[in-house]
Amino acid sequence: MAFHVGTDDLPYVDDFGGIEGVRLKLLLADVEGGVFVVRIRFAPGVELATHHHTGAVHAFTFSGEWSYLEYPESPSSVAGSYLYEPPGSTHTLKVADHNDGETDALFVIYGAMLIHDGDGNVVAVLDAASHRRDYVLALREQGKPVPQFIEGGSIRYTTSD
Repeated sequence: MAFHVGTDDLPYVDDFGGIEGVRLKLLLADVEGGVFVVRIRFAPGVELATHHHTGAVHAFTFSGEWSYLEYPESPSSVAGSYLYEPPGSTHTLKVADHNDGETDALFVIYGAMLIHDGDGNVVAVLDAASHRRDYVLALREQGKPVPQFIEGGSIRYTTSD
C-alpha cells in the first residue's frame, strides 16, 4: 500500500521549536525506521542552531534561498535545488537576508539532529519521535487541528499523539 498526504492540507506550526520565523509541518514520522519528513518555511534572515546529522538528509527547495555558513564556497540552495547531506555533516543553516518572502523547503532526515551550543556541546536531540511529539503538541497549543500524517511501526495514518 502507498500512503498519501496532501501537503497543502496540513497546518504549519508557527515559530516551531521556539524559533521565530520558522513554520513547520510534519509529513512523516517513522520512529522505527529512523526517518522524518518536514516541510519548512523560513522568514528572511533566519539562522538555525549549529547541528550535526547522524544520518543522511535530502533537501528540495521550492522558493527562496538558503545556505550553510560553514561552506561559503558551496552554491546556495534556491528554487529547484536538490541538496544531499551525507551522514556526519555539521552545519548552520542560514536563510538569505535579501529574500523577498519565505523560503520554502522539504527535508527528508534520517537519524537524529544533534543541536550544539556555542561551545559545541550537544544541548538537544531532534528526531522522528521528537518531531512527532512536538508537532502535535504545538498544533494543540496554537489551537490548530491535528491532521493525519504518516507514522512508522506498522505504517498507518494517525492523528493521535
